[in-house]
Amino acid sequence: MKYGKWIIGLAAVGALAVGAVLQKRHKKEKGALLSANNKLSDNYQLLNHWLEVKNEGKSLAGYFLEMGYSRIAIYGMAELANRLTEDLAGSGVEIVYGIDRDAGCSISRIAEVYSPQEDSLPEVDAVIVTPYYALEAIKKDLSGKVACPVVSIEEVVWSV
Repeated sequence: MKYGKWIIGLAAVGALAVGAVLQKRHKKEKGALLSANNKLSDNYQLLNHWLEVKNEGKSLAGYFLEMGYSRIAIYGMAELANRLTEDLAGSGVEIVYGIDRDAGCSISRIAEVYSPQEDSLPEVDAVIVTPYYALEAIKKDLSGKVACPVVSIEEVVWSV
């Protein structure tokens, strides 16, 4: 009888521990889903405004040229970088190179892509960050590697 109560007690403690672990895991997964949802929502708002800007006859190239950024690098070689590359085609703004943690990324439309781990990067007038939600960390990573402004695509789109 002693052992039966002891086993039941251990089983109850084990069940509580498993429950706590599962609850923590669920909370973490829920947080990750909310974060991903917020990024998608932010990207939707950004792309919607970008389209409004284009429909008004304005361009991001105009912003870059007005700021003196005729030679730029793009940080982040995913879809926003591809849209920016398309938008700037034939505009007088030269995309000199890209920067990505996966320098061999397959969806990039920019021929020359460097890793942010490089000791230094070629000179440009500005680096445009497409994963804008990580701007501060990216600025820190690029500190001492570029001598130009590091600007988020979000700032550019909402300033036009």
